Order: sequence, then C-alpha cells, then structure tokens
Amino acid sequence: MPVNASNSAIVRDNLDGLFEGLPGGDNEWISTDERDAVRSIGPKCIADMETRLGMREGIPHSGGVDWNDFEFVEDGIGLDEVNLVPDGHPDARTCTNFGAAADCKEVPTSTTDDMEISLFVSDGETNNVRWDQLPNSGVSNFTLAMNISNMSDAALVVTFPVLQGLRMYDFRVVDNQPASGQTCDHIGDPSFTYLPDGALRVTQLVNFDRTQWDLFCDMFMDFTTQEPTTNDVPAWTDDAPANGSIVPTTGAGTWRFATADVGNAWAADENGWSLQCTFDEEGWSVTTNVLGDFFVNQPDTSQQATATCTAVDPLGAQDENDTRTWTFGTLYTATATVDDNGKNARLTITPTGLVSEFLFSAKAVQNGQMGAAGETITVASSPATTAVALQSIRPGAFTFAVEAQASNMLDHETELALGLTKPNSPPVVQVAVNFDGENATWDQSQLKFEMFGLVTDPDLETVTMSLSICGATYQGFNIDGIEWSVEVSTAICLANGLTNYDVLITATDESGATFELTVGVPSPVVEEPPVVAPPVVDEETGALPSVSFTATLAMLGAALLLQRKKRD
Repeated sequence: MPVNASNSAIVRDNLDGLFEGLPGGDNEWISTDERDAVRSIGPKCIADMETRLGMREGIPHSGGVDWNDFEFVEDGIGLDEVNLVPDGHPDARTCTNFGAAADCKEVPTSTTDDMEISLFVSDGETNNVRWDQLPNSGVSNFTLAMNISNMSDAALVVTFPVLQGLRMYDFRVVDNQPASGQTCDHIGDPSFTYLPDGALRVTQLVNFDRTQWDLFCDMFMDFTTQEPTTNDVPAWTDDAPANGSIVPTTGAGTWRFATADVGNAWAADENGWSLQCTFDEEGWSVTTNVLGDFFVNQPDTSQQATATCTAVDPLGAQDENDTRTWTFGTLYTATATVDDNGKNARLTITPTGLVSEFLFSAKAVQNGQMGAAGETITVASSPATTAVALQSIRPGAFTFAVEAQASNMLDHETELALGLTKPNSPPVVQVAVNFDGENATWDQSQLKFEMFGLVTDPDLETVTMSLSICGATYQGFNIDGIEWSVEVSTAICLANGLTNYDVLITATDESGATFELTVGVPSPVVEEPPVVAPPVVDEETGALPSVSFTATLAMLGAALLLQRKKRD
C-alpha cells in the first residue's frame, strides 16, 4: 500500500505515538529502532484487528447477524515497509534517546517522503486470513460484505474458485445517514471478469474522504449460481480484432497483448464473459491477471500458432458460429550493446517474417524512470539498428520499453531485458581564477582562502566534494546546482609549520566514481616592512658627521635672529 506526501507524515506520527512512554517514543521523531519494533510486533497488532470482511449464505441482506467473519492469522502475516525512515534524508540525525542502537537514525515525523507498507503471506505459511466455510460451499446464494468507512484509497480483489454459473447479480452500499447529510452514493459498482478457466474475479475500488469522520459505509455484493430467466450469448463488438489479425510477441514466455480496458471491450454480455482460445500448436494458451489484462503463453518449442477464439459467458453460453481466428507469433528477436562512453545503447531488431514490415521505437527504462524518446525506425526484411539515448538514466542495469505497429496487427508494447548495464562516468571539476589569475583568494587575515568553480556529472547524479590540505581532509563545500565554493582555513598548516598550501580536490558521484584535481595555491602576500635609510658615512674618513641635521637647522635659525637684531 503506497502512502504519499502528507499522508506519509500522518502515518509516521501515528507509529511514533505507539511508543509513548518508551525511550525515543512519541517525540516527533521516527527512528530505525521504532521501525524494527513495528516489524516485529506488527503481526500481533494486526491479528487483533478486524478484517472488515464478512460472508453469509441465504437471501440477500444488508445487515449483521451470524456473519462468517474473516479473521487475520498471526503466524501467516508478513509485514514490511519501504522508506519509513528515508536513507540520506537532510534532516536525519543519530538517535538521542537512552538505549538507542549504535546505528540508530531518526527523521522528523513531519517528513513527507513517499513510503510503502506491505502485508503479505509470511514464508512457510499458506494464508494470513481465514474464515469459516459456508455451509453449502457457496453453491446457494451468498452475500459478501465489507466495511469501507475511511478507506481513502483501497482495492478489494476477490477471485472465487471455479464454480459453474457463479455470477454477481446485485450490489449496494448502505450508510448510517449521519446528521451532516453525507452519503456513500459516490462509491461506484465493482467490475468483474471471468478468467480463462472460468473463475470469477471481482474488483472493487474505494475512494473515501477521511474528513467525513461521521460517515460509515457498508458494501454488499450478492452472488448466485441460479440461471437467469433469459441468457443471451456474448457478442463480439466492433472493437474486437478482425479475423486474420496478428498478435505479436517477442518469443517464448508470457506476454500481455491487451489491457483489461481494451480486451473487455471486444465482446459484450450482461453477465460477463471470458476469452477461450484453441491453438493449432501445443503449449500455447491465453490467460488474464488480477487486473483483467490479457496474456498469451508461448512455449519455447514454437514460434507461431493460429488460434480459434470464442467469447463465453459464466453459464457456458457461446456462439460457436461466431469465432475469431488470430495468428500469435514472434515478431522479432533483439540484441543490444552499450557505447563505450555510455551515452547510447545500440538496439538491433531482427524480423521473423510474421509481418512484412513494422514501425519500431524504444526507450531506456530504469526503476520506472524513462529515458529520452528515440527515433522510430522501419523494420522490414533485414535487421535494423536504432540508437537509444541513456543520458536520462543513472549508471547500472536498465531495460527497454519498446513499441511496434503494423497493418492488421495489434499494437505491440513490452519491456525487453537484455542484461545491459550503463557504465558510470566520473564527475568533472573546474576551478575558477580570480582577477589576479590565481586559483584562490586570501582574506585580510591571511589565515584562510576561498575557492570556487563548477562541477558536473555526465550521468546527472548528485556529487559530493572534499579537499585535502597539509595532510588534513575538509568537506565544507557549498554546492548549488553546478556551482561550488569553499572557504579553507590554513590553521592546520600553521600548526605544523607547513607553507605549501596546494590542495587536492575530490568529487564523488552517487555511484562511487571519483575525480581528483590538484590545485596550486600561492602563499599569501605579506606586506614589506618600511625601508629605513642607513646612516650617512663620510666617504673619506668613514666618520659620522659631528652635527645632526636638526642641530644645523637650530644654529641657522639663531644666526638669522642675531642678524635681525643688529639691523634694528
């Protein structure tokens, strides 16, 4: 179950609150210790919860006595989460509470990173829910009910055992008629489909506004095996593939050839229908998945087969005179390589002759991230190669999302896994120079200097930087986009009597590739002390003058004063 954005913060806060009174609990921080505790005690908590599901035989009803309620089985409950405490979160810190594990990390409960909680059958067990079997094994009428109150986004998918004629004939949602006037009318009808083996699968989607706290909704589905009064056979629609249509695959294996929305529109029947195909080659079959998508299973002993297909309703009704004949087969084989620089993959498509020619395109895919769209090529009688850009994906394994179209052929969409890996390219660092043409600028104290420049990564990964100076490592870089700056203290150099201030800058990307650059840093400019003129020496005798310049001026002033008095 994915939990997104603000909802994930609510879940983190609720889980933290479970540990109120314990060290580190209910402190607005969710930790890895709390996460591990949830994993261990979660099955016990869930086992005491109600499943919200019930089932009862008999006439249709909308009320609640003698329910054969579903129950959780503790031993069968597997519980896991993804990203409850996100790795590398900027607000992450070491746990501060008493008794925390040495490697304990915690993030604020207000963190809105997406997370996922999974409930599954634990290893070695066969089920995590049980219920008392219906007395008549579901042969008679029965009702399946579910309390859907406050389920903001949920899906109920029920696949029943194969039972001839089983069908859903009524559906309703009942609310508690709160004073607010809110209702459950927005809950839509479920969808249903019949699998190729005849099993009935029902899917109910629920969206509920959790702010409607006083509204309660119960959902009821009525099932029966009784034959309807009238039963028309399924009929093909105009959307169904015509006789002689081609259904492409990429070789042995299981391949989807139609989504549920597309495939279900091929025929119509008020009670639902399933697709049944008979092949002229052994090992071929048609199936559907939990979503109702249509798949073909191709054996490794056959490249092509012709199938006669019929639409059949749950009561077995079909029009044997209105079948469709389709050809299933391998459209092409594929091989690929990656360029040495990692910028492109070369995908070679070799046609099998299933069709005379087709259009083909491909994108790189990695963990759901799509690469740039490539060119569309025409593949005819000989192999064709297309370049698939890899710039938008990270180093590591990747696959191809491919599409093909041709006349009289169902559109082909699939994912090819060819065992390719994008190589990792290291970051690139550039150092800017100042107005004096130097790599660093010293401050007025001449005890530290500043450097700046650019850093890029060809694979668009996040880059971290560090430098070493005078035997010490420093990591105080400020990185904004592709620009970086750093202020470096030379205290360690002065403490060790070192005057070589050259630095070694190291840039490391997320995949571990590194780039190193040695940068020369000149010593700071120290102001020269004032120049003091040497004393004047008599060149002939080498003796110092007997009268100083100041004394000479004083004597000259006295002589001028004496001469003035004589004139008076």
